[in-house]
Amino acid sequence: MKKILLTGAFLLLVLVAGGYWAYSDRGEATVEGAIEKSGRRGSQVIYQEKVNDGVVVFTKRITGKSNTIDAGYVKKGLLGWKWIWGGGFSGCSGQYFQAVSGTPFPMLVGTIDNDQASEIKVTDTERKFAKDAQIVGTGNDRIWFVFVNKSDGPIFEIDTLSGADKVLNSKSINIRTSTTF
Repeated sequence: MKKILLTGAFLLLVLVAGGYWAYSDRGEATVEGAIEKSGRRGSQVIYQEKVNDGVVVFTKRITGKSNTIDAGYVKKGLLGWKWIWGGGFSGCSGQYFQAVSGTPFPMLVGTIDNDQASEIKVTDTERKFAKDAQIVGTGNDRIWFVFVNKSDGPIFEIDTLSGADKVLNSKSINIRTSTTF
């Protein structure tokens, strides 16, 4: 009789713990649901880039009188979509997202505020190599992004080019001293 009670108590404990785990670690049915669950309410999706077993999602939120651009990695798991890591910026034109285990970062992302911009070149000034950033979004919601290696940098030159390869704007970021530019 004692064995049956102990076995029953053990099974009940396993069921309760399993139910708690499934409820607390449950993912969302959609990427947008995972973004909402992360606390980024009212976000408008600009673009999703498929990466590994998830997506990097770029969103815009209206925060007071300004906009915040967010980027985050959302991963598809056994129990749905989960926000893994990300962040955002407002009041500046871009941000460096550092390497975080389990994400596709590091990455540079920025806004495009010139209608003539057709290309963004990101140059590692120490190693002297350039990468073309991907431009996504439309109208006032155009952004660019580029994934970089952990060993790249620390100083990046960011050039905004017109269709005629004219430099419209040039900025730089030293990722050792700042994550925004």
